[in-house]
Amino acid sequence: MKIMTTVSGQTYEIDLNIDPDCERCFIARIDDHEARLELIERKPASLTLAINNEIKFFEFVKERARISEIVYRNRSYQAELKSPQQEALENLLEEFGAGLGGSASDPYMRAPMPGKILGISVKPGDQVELGQVVFVLEAMKMENEISSTVEGTVKAIEVELGATVNTGDVLLEVEPHR
Repeated sequence: MKIMTTVSGQTYEIDLNIDPDCERCFIARIDDHEARLELIERKPASLTLAINNEIKFFEFVKERARISEIVYRNRSYQAELKSPQQEALENLLEEFGAGLGGSASDPYMRAPMPGKILGISVKPGDQVELGQVVFVLEAMKMENEISSTVEGTVKAIEVELGATVNTGDVLLEVEPHR
């Protein structure tokens, strides 16, 4: 999986792959550099990783349910993380006037395109993370995994399996993490 990240004004493309030899491990590549990442602990506002067997602790500051700042060793770095596909989709939706929602003032996840709901992988009370696949939507005879644009506890699912939705229709409501 490719992730685009901007840290303190510098943009990096990270190629992140599951390490087949370890259940909670990944291999990250940035340019010619490679690192083995092992997930030690994950919380809503922090992450503990072993990077090439060295333990590191990161804290996150979020704006509009997205990471906006990373704190490491008491130093703060402005940050933005997203997949190239997510960035392209957000730009396209903005161009057509259909925002994705997902801020503290708009805790709703909306349909990014018209289609039919084929799968729902959460229920009220579940914790949902930014980027977690929560719906499968059929559009133009293709199955599309729809990832969460909001983070928190699922308050309500606003659609049923088999429902037809239009761009911008509310799919679920989330009580944001505080």
